[in-house]
Amino acid sequence: MISRRIARKPGNDNYRRLAKYIADASRDGEKCLLTWCIGCWADDDYELAVQEVSDTQELNTRTTKEKTYHLIVSFRPEDEMRLTPEVLKAIEAEFAKALGFEEHQRHCGVHKNTANLHMHVAYNMIHPERLTRHEPFRDYRGRDRVCRELEKRFGLAIDNGRDQTRPQERPPLSDEAANVEAHTGQQSFEGYARGHRETILASLEKATGWQSLHQTLALYGLKIKPHGNGLVIKDRHGKRTIKASSLDRSLAMGRLEKRLGPFKPPDMAVTRVPSQDQYQAKPLHRGPERGNLFAEYQTGIARRKEELAALKQQGQTRREAIALKWERIRQEIEDLALTRRDRFALLKQLRQHEAKTKRRFVREVAFRRQKLAEAIPYASWSAFLRWQAAQGNETALAILRSRKDVVEPEQADTADASPQAGRSSANEEWQGRRQKILNDPKLKPGEKRTLLSVARMRYLEALEATKPDSSATLSLQGFTHSIDDKGTVLFTLPGGGLIRDMGDQVLFSAHDPTAEKVAVNFSRLKLGNSINLKENYIQLPRIINDDILEKERAREKWLSLRSSEQ
Repeated sequence: MISRRIARKPGNDNYRRLAKYIADASRDGEKCLLTWCIGCWADDDYELAVQEVSDTQELNTRTTKEKTYHLIVSFRPEDEMRLTPEVLKAIEAEFAKALGFEEHQRHCGVHKNTANLHMHVAYNMIHPERLTRHEPFRDYRGRDRVCRELEKRFGLAIDNGRDQTRPQERPPLSDEAANVEAHTGQQSFEGYARGHRETILASLEKATGWQSLHQTLALYGLKIKPHGNGLVIKDRHGKRTIKASSLDRSLAMGRLEKRLGPFKPPDMAVTRVPSQDQYQAKPLHRGPERGNLFAEYQTGIARRKEELAALKQQGQTRREAIALKWERIRQEIEDLALTRRDRFALLKQLRQHEAKTKRRFVREVAFRRQKLAEAIPYASWSAFLRWQAAQGNETALAILRSRKDVVEPEQADTADASPQAGRSSANEEWQGRRQKILNDPKLKPGEKRTLLSVARMRYLEALEATKPDSSATLSLQGFTHSIDDKGTVLFTLPGGGLIRDMGDQVLFSAHDPTAEKVAVNFSRLKLGNSINLKENYIQLPRIINDDILEKERAREKWLSLRSSEQ
């Protein structure tokens, strides 16, 4: 179990909008499993309680800060069997008590639309009676303590926390940097700086002045400079910055000035030092084919930037031309010998035509941007891999799953390669149907290009429709699928059940017999009849190339050694 606060600036603070999102009001609760509200006179009336909270917040006119605290609590998939509505409400109550919101109004909801079941809670930070604003002090410590206590209390899987011994001595990434790496799949600037942390600190121990520190930082494409009352470490070749003290407390302004004297900027000799390394937002995934795909991604991103820049320049030129054209016509009307009424009527028509021309131009620009987004529908490395996987690229899917270990792409004959599975009749039917799909001239290329995981589920869907008694139990007809940043293929059944193919595991919605049945049949297509069913997941043998993994680890050790020598 992990918790996280979603911070919002006061200008973007909207309790009603957040409460509607929690209830999934825009999609009629399609992804929402459970909702409830606490601390309101409206009791179980969700909408009326939202209005009550909004009225309470309006009564506090003194604070200029945000009035809503948005909390997310995420659970591991294998814990779903233990997460009953009573347990979820008890978990929320413990968080409210730890954060000091026990007497405050709040709206809660449990979402099931991702690989992990998660709970959203919107706390009204304004006390309903005193109308004072409550801000939890260092809330992350209290939240982490509650997570560890609740995991033991309800028998949930234990996650790493601040109170547990970490394998690395270096501090963890900040929430912002961790979010960047999780969503983009690329190294954050903070992560890059932390990679050279030991070298920088070792150099600081030997430094005799500011120029020594500047020179060490310059070798890695970094520089340190004052910002406000402190110091920041900046990308020497870009605009990214992090607080110097976030890398290590010994890099704080006070400690550095105590050791090295008053701050001095880098001199000309340091500015001429060439960088031996620099931040390049490298991909965090492993795999032998990563380089080729990343090169393709970089080419697409470069093309996207060039075309957007060209579109922006053309738009600016067109806007100036439109303004000059109508200004010239306006001046011609002013120079005509007309009555005041006629001149007013002509200028009114001119403004209408000018506005119509501008609207047409805005639509044209939007259309061209949309076409560019359709041609290059990704803006990050993870989004590129998901796009490739959606087109049937098994290598891209395997790379998405290779954040920790190198995973080989799934093969069509995976089930046959397992000595324990044998060749069942279901596998024979599946292989025959797959060849039929690939050889069918009536299907479009896009319909043939699909992941093996999706093709298996479509086969089960077609098989279900051909059964004589299928009209009574159509559990797969019209299922949808998506791919997340971790390479999990999520199947949403028409009845609301969720099946997650994670490569080495197939998980299904707890307390859902239909989802369990489909997950078992799906797993048998992958491995035959030898499957290991545990609670709400099926364990599959993970395909890891040990040779590739050893090479990757050896390469990382060599790079680390080379950095320390420099």
